[in-house]
Amino acid sequence: MGDVYVWVADVDARPEEAAGLAGRAMDWLEEQGVVQSELTQCLLGDELGRAPGPCAARAVAGDEVVDVLTSGVGMEIERRVYVCVDLWTATCPHCGATTEQPDSGAEMWSDTWSPLLDALYAWFGGTGPGRAACVRCGEQADFLDWKIDPPIAVAHLGLIFWNWPPLAGPFLAELSAVLDGHRLVTARTGV
Repeated sequence: MGDVYVWVADVDARPEEAAGLAGRAMDWLEEQGVVQSELTQCLLGDELGRAPGPCAARAVAGDEVVDVLTSGVGMEIERRVYVCVDLWTATCPHCGATTEQPDSGAEMWSDTWSPLLDALYAWFGGTGPGRAACVRCGEQADFLDWKIDPPIAVAHLGLIFWNWPPLAGPFLAELSAVLDGHRLVTARTGV
């Protein structure tokens, strides 16, 4: 089995407040014993992160165990589009039109739906407004209003839990409270 990660994106964090919120979230994770305080080489690549703490299990769903040898938590404070590697579908919140899944191949969707992907890339590149028009009805909608499965998020603040099991709902609710009640979008995906 390959590496997996859980991403948690704070979709309400503004760019100018992301660093302060990230510090508050990491302090809280340390105080709760979910992560250790020192930065270590516990993430994939050369980045430093926080290894699981003695109470890491309180963050995960069910009876799953966090493997302390291959797991770590990192923080991202930058404009990011969070996605899953799985093929996903998007449904327009106005007319209900849904992207078509390919039968095979590397194409995510038919070329008809490429404007939605282009809008995501534009937001990531700093030139897009965080919304996209449906190719069927032409109505604009914020990315968060689209029904996308598995979810995606556009955010300036995100936490990455490398090789962690799915996170528990109560833990995510507490984390949201630490982040001033901000909306959190999360998903678990492979590398």
